[in-house]
Amino acid sequence: MMSSVLHLYSQSVDTAFFPKFVSYSDEPIIDWNDFGVGSWADPTVLKVNNEYIMYTSAMHGGISTPEPISIYRFTSLDGYSWEMNPSTPVFEPVEGTFYEGGLETPNVVFFNGVYHMYNTVYLENIPSLFEISHATSPDGINWTMDNGPVLVPDPAVNWMSEIVAEPGTLVKNDTLYLFFTAISNTGNVSIGLVRSLDGNSFFDTTQVVTIPNDIYPISEGYLGLSTPDAVLVGDTIYLFTDLVQEDEYTDWDQVGLHQFKSYGDINEWYYDASAIHLAQDFTWTDGNFLSQLLGATPLMDGNRLRLWYWGYDLAQIGLLDTIYHVNTIGLDSYPEVGHWGIGTSEYIFTSMANMSEQSEVNTEIKIEYTKNKGVITTNNSQVSLINIYSISGQLLYQNTFKATHNFTIDYEGIILIHVINDNSVLTKKYISHK
Repeated sequence: MMSSVLHLYSQSVDTAFFPKFVSYSDEPIIDWNDFGVGSWADPTVLKVNNEYIMYTSAMHGGISTPEPISIYRFTSLDGYSWEMNPSTPVFEPVEGTFYEGGLETPNVVFFNGVYHMYNTVYLENIPSLFEISHATSPDGINWTMDNGPVLVPDPAVNWMSEIVAEPGTLVKNDTLYLFFTAISNTGNVSIGLVRSLDGNSFFDTTQVVTIPNDIYPISEGYLGLSTPDAVLVGDTIYLFTDLVQEDEYTDWDQVGLHQFKSYGDINEWYYDASAIHLAQDFTWTDGNFLSQLLGATPLMDGNRLRLWYWGYDLAQIGLLDTIYHVNTIGLDSYPEVGHWGIGTSEYIFTSMANMSEQSEVNTEIKIEYTKNKGVITTNNSQVSLINIYSISGQLLYQNTFKATHNFTIDYEGIILIHVINDNSVLTKKYISHK
């Protein structure tokens, strides 16, 4: 479970460089009724042995009589044309469990020799009941769920006191980073982060980014950020989120995609000066009512940074009437073709300079650790903070120092040593012996 060690964060606009994504098509690459009628949503994509693998949420049935949300798996040779593989869900709700109400927003990563899947789960589809689950698989098809959630709201942490949901992950320096949507009891929506050495036990709770109101003003109804996912490009973490907006018709719309980046310090983030895509950029998501663009998942594929996302445009309110993009079949309704689906965009790095922005961060920190003794040295006189955790997320040691610090840990097992100051950050894993 999570160990709450809180950090402050900072964020500012960065106009130097952000990828400018170009859409592959103005239409969805996977539509509502492809592979049988289903609301394909929440994509997450991996590449394994030159094959692309996508996991999605799917609510079969119609809009007013939906079936429980399950997780499906697709494969592709190019990331554009997909086949369901297998033809049945790889994960479904199970009666009598903490996820019997449904599973959605899957995020899958290969870490420590197995596949890890994180989902939003619930007993009933009510936001106040949302939790984040964890499952493992040897092959990405057959999954075993943990006995309980790995991340739940924390009343002691005001910005994530009400809801946690929509996980997104990356692996860096033998550590798994799990980003998530966090909602406070006052309705503030932001992105949080926890880290793990084993994929199951988490530590180092951090609120990483909030919506930049200089670009998305509160006066225009912008509420916050949701549905994060991240990717490592060189030494830079790129974080992708939705934009949540309230308008005259709906209390919650996910209306576009935005990107942030960190040069290695998870407590300092920069944001792009404009959105990646807004819902009005595509005909299949363009509307003023029941229209959304959301759920971006990134993949670094050679020199291409690729995104997949989903959205819909079910209805628009016109001057005289409401235009519904649905077909009625029997007693139920289904979206018209081209008004619900999954799309994709990409950016091609033509210069390695854009892929290696680590020069903007000074990481002049050295850690030496043997048996149960360590020494840390830095090349500046600033105050540095050291946190040492066990693999289960227990904080074993904490201190501040300047220039050089010697320490001893009375612990046996895997430890994570994290050192940070205003200019530098370094995290390394060791085996400690008493």
